[in-house]
Amino acid sequence: MSKFFTIFKWLILIAAYLYLGYKLLTFNQYDALIAQWKLMTIRQFWWLLLVLIIMPINWLIEAFKWKKIVSKSQILNVKTAYKSVLVGCSTGFFTPNRIGDMVGRLMFLYPENRKMGISYFLVNSLSQNIAIILLGLPAAILFFTLVSNLFPIEFTYYFAGIILLFLALSILLFVLPSLAVSKKINRLNAYIQAFEYFKKLDFIKILTFSVFRFTIFCVQFYFMLLFWGVNLSVWQALLVIPTNYLFITFTPSLAFSEPAIRSSYAVLFIGAFLNQAPAIAFAGFALWLINYAFPMLFGAVFLVKKQQ
Repeated sequence: MSKFFTIFKWLILIAAYLYLGYKLLTFNQYDALIAQWKLMTIRQFWWLLLVLIIMPINWLIEAFKWKKIVSKSQILNVKTAYKSVLVGCSTGFFTPNRIGDMVGRLMFLYPENRKMGISYFLVNSLSQNIAIILLGLPAAILFFTLVSNLFPIEFTYYFAGIILLFLALSILLFVLPSLAVSKKINRLNAYIQAFEYFKKLDFIKILTFSVFRFTIFCVQFYFMLLFWGVNLSVWQALLVIPTNYLFITFTPSLAFSEPAIRSSYAVLFIGAFLNQAPAIAFAGFALWLINYAFPMLFGAVFLVKKQQ
């Protein structure tokens, strides 16, 4: 097992660096990028600096949230929690919808807590998805109401599905403690017994972390757009950025395919207000590099250093 774990760590590290190198080498818009870069002013670089400053804060909030969730069975210090979420970023990079994130995080829990760790990861994922729907759905409905003439596709059924999903996730999150003590699911007790220790106030606090983190993502994206010279008004940003993240979140994908998805959605939605497709696409790609690709590389290093 130890040998397998060592091989796995090095495979993740090599794959992470190879993939980032591949994306940079196969990026086919360097001419447009250079042209856009030459048009930038010194003032615009302050927006990039703000994005870079916010990035570690973003992951720090996720670390505090994870620390709060797992505290029901194991106390993690902030440093360990931070490493675990970065390692999770690496292990989730090559899996559908980042499900492999769970594997990296569980590595930092005691072996006897890892089954319950699956429950903790479920709480973490549910809370973040609920936060995205909570803020993204109203923005998306208002956005499509205002620009419906630009989109020939009927989104009513999509929104109805998202609303049903929101209700299902919310109900599931808040009834998990009751399910955990039910005798009808004893076979799953080793995995879900952690839910017994959560109270409604705990879930509210966890949701607050999730909402705060989603808000930071939106602010970062706005700053990155300003860096690339995409001058959205504040009210336009309040509509399109949460809408953009809503569609990204609920589009099945692999993490390494996200740059294309993020850029295409950004061009689609922001393009409803501004005709600056290259700059919008660059903003989406650059934000992905800063928020996911670079943390993934740091996480891969922590993974290699991690002792089983």
